[in-house]
Amino acid sequence: MFTRLVGLNVLALAVLVAQCACVTTASRGTRGYYGYSNAPVGIDSPSATCRNSLSACVALYGKEMASTTAVLKVVIDETTRKSIEEELKKCADLARSEVLLRYPKQFKGPAPDAGECKQETKVKSRRVTWAMRLGIEMHEVARNCAEAALDKLRPGGFSLEQRYRPDMETGEKELVSAEEEQALEESGNGGELKGTLKPDVVIHEGDPLQALAVYDFKFPCVSSDSVPEWPPYPDGHPFAGFSQGEMYQNFIAILVARILPRLGVVRG
Repeated sequence: MFTRLVGLNVLALAVLVAQCACVTTASRGTRGYYGYSNAPVGIDSPSATCRNSLSACVALYGKEMASTTAVLKVVIDETTRKSIEEELKKCADLARSEVLLRYPKQFKGPAPDAGECKQETKVKSRRVTWAMRLGIEMHEVARNCAEAALDKLRPGGFSLEQRYRPDMETGEKELVSAEEEQALEESGNGGELKGTLKPDVVIHEGDPLQALAVYDFKFPCVSSDSVPEWPPYPDGHPFAGFSQGEMYQNFIAILVARILPRLGVVRG
């Protein structure tokens, strides 16, 4: 099963890379490009099954999914993908420019250097580094920009900052509502959110549990042409041994990418 899954992952990767004018990284880890999952099927159609669980897709529809056309159909069509990614790239660039312009005299240059990123600043009553502050503010601008763009491009077919609670034992997942999240945080039980996933943008056809693609905005504090890796989960975390990107691929969608200012779409 694992061999067949890796083969399908490589096939899907080859097709996506061939059709995308995008930045890629060399590091893919040891679980194959798209990772793997033991999620149960419980879905009728091939496309729905494959969006929910790649391993279940291969188990049930291995022969059907052997063609590149079928692989792409369960991800997202090219025209839609390109339009979405173009808008998200614009949002990332806008967010970095707009936020840095708020602090014209704070840094030696137009953007902070490594030392300035580590310096502390006060936000309300909390002290954080400039890296954290700028990242939070840039994410807010990018989120508002993405919402405005996707409302026109894909009304009803996307979610922003939707939280998921995956079950590492069964491979199933459930949605965590914004109301539940707020209630946990306000009651002092925010630690219960530790084993959850919250991507910036999820593309779907009306149901976030049947996602087509996941995008995360990444805003490195220091300007660089190098691509940051997906952050790994530390020892003791429910997702230890996996990276953030692997968890997205294992439980939310096959197509996962980061959106960075200037660098654009980064897959893998």
